Amino acid sequence: MSERKVWFITRPERDPRFHAEAIRALAEATNQFTTKWQGNREAHKHFEKVLASRGLKRNNISNDGSGGRTWCAMLKTFAYCYIDHEGNVKPTKVGQSLINGIKEYENVKKQILTLQIPNAYFLESGFRPKFASAFHIRPARFLINLVQSSELDYYITKEEITYFVLIAQHDNQIKNVIKQISTFRLSNEEDKEALRQEIAVEYDHRARNDHAARDYFQAHSDVAHTFMMLCEYTGLVEYLRGEAILKIDPDLNKEAKEVISYYDERYPFNTRYLISSERMAQSNGLDVDSYKFNKFGKIMPANNQLKIKNKIESVINRIPNALELSNEELLSHFIPVFGPREGKKIVNDLIIEKPELTTIPSEFVEIYLGELTPSNFEKETLKILKAIGFNVKYQPQINGTATEIEIFVQYGEHCGIIDTKYYQSGFPLSQNLANYMGSEYIPNYLNYGNSPLTFYGYITSAKYTGEKKLQSITTLAKKLTGHHIEGFLMQREVLIGFLDFCLENNLTIEQRVHLFIKAIQNKGILHFDTQDLFI
Repeated sequence: MSERKVWFITRPERDPRFHAEAIRALAEATNQFTTKWQGNREAHKHFEKVLASRGLKRNNISNDGSGGRTWCAMLKTFAYCYIDHEGNVKPTKVGQSLINGIKEYENVKKQILTLQIPNAYFLESGFRPKFASAFHIRPARFLINLVQSSELDYYITKEEITYFVLIAQHDNQIKNVIKQISTFRLSNEEDKEALRQEIAVEYDHRARNDHAARDYFQAHSDVAHTFMMLCEYTGLVEYLRGEAILKIDPDLNKEAKEVISYYDERYPFNTRYLISSERMAQSNGLDVDSYKFNKFGKIMPANNQLKIKNKIESVINRIPNALELSNEELLSHFIPVFGPREGKKIVNDLIIEKPELTTIPSEFVEIYLGELTPSNFEKETLKILKAIGFNVKYQPQINGTATEIEIFVQYGEHCGIIDTKYYQSGFPLSQNLANYMGSEYIPNYLNYGNSPLTFYGYITSAKYTGEKKLQSITTLAKKLTGHHIEGFLMQREVLIGFLDFCLENNLTIEQRVHLFIKAIQNKGILHFDTQDLFI
């Protein structure tokens, strides 16, 4: 199937003024999100009925519940809800705020201005075709930035949006799109038609014929119309429907730019789609009263020189939980880069203001989930385990002799050994490796820490097999040591997603470690049970 190269948005309801009513209807239809959603066509049809009873859609209920799924898809697009690992639809913080009637306008405005491609819904397996991998754009912000351009006389037409804006894939293409639109405006009708035809054929994969441009416009102009309505809702631009123009009063342009600048600082591009669609939805679905950790957090250097600032930012973005660290702990990250003298001065000069909410820097997410060497994978994994709350030891030695185990962790009476496996094509836990863990690693490290070893695990860069071998390791180790020691397999996406959840929800070190240890049950860890934390 061809990749999607043009912006798209699910739009059973184009007007964002009714987003709050839609999520409330979903809450009612699912008995306050307790009814299983995935694969439950009766629940989907019931959602349609509730929408119809509230006057949000026509009273024509589909036979298979497709209408309900479409409305739910719209709500997922704006991160008001998501599907959890059990197939239930769950509200995000912003979705729950809308249900409770809290700051409805500001919360919907925030979701419009933080909407991005890719996002949680666009990455779901059921969304087809997928967007091209190059997409890295916030559509509403991009469109509003265009309208704010004096080169375009502070307006843009629906036709220009359809042909030139909807094909933009990156936030940094503003100048290029302005240039394309300016050229289009100065062209004669023959040249304009040639431009329309060229775009239609390249981006919509249609046959080259006399109707390609017209077909393209008919297929995508309603998406342009929907984004024009979304942008108008923010109050930053005006949609003149009769003229099919999105515009801004030049006298209000400065104020609008300040709002966009504020959003750029507070809500940078979110990379948690690399972790999972669920984690992405939870992060992108924060309400306006939750502080989103931006790429520099609230840590700012007293020295404002741009090059030094960028270098300091680079160091901080390699730390998953910088805001939790003391000056002494931060020093260990700055000294290797700046040396002891300058490193100490920089750390002492940092102005640290604790935000209401901290999360892992997006740059760290991209690094950890990107291509790494096996050695770097070990070291980045070590950082995450340390940030969770464990005391960590890298490549621990027994009697001064180096061994093959990468990481030893300890918290209170809990001690564990962790083997990292960086295999791009997936890690198969073979019987040979299982025997080695049970007969060598576990006996060797049994009494390495302050307490006997209580668990072991494998953290992998990709999918794994051999989950049943974990029990055989436990059985072998007990035979040799007399201790019952259980283990786990876990992909790196699950590990970093767990830390991100802990930071976002302000969990204590004790709570984090408790959840981690609780999940170790001789099986692969796909998610962590956090429900009892919020009861």
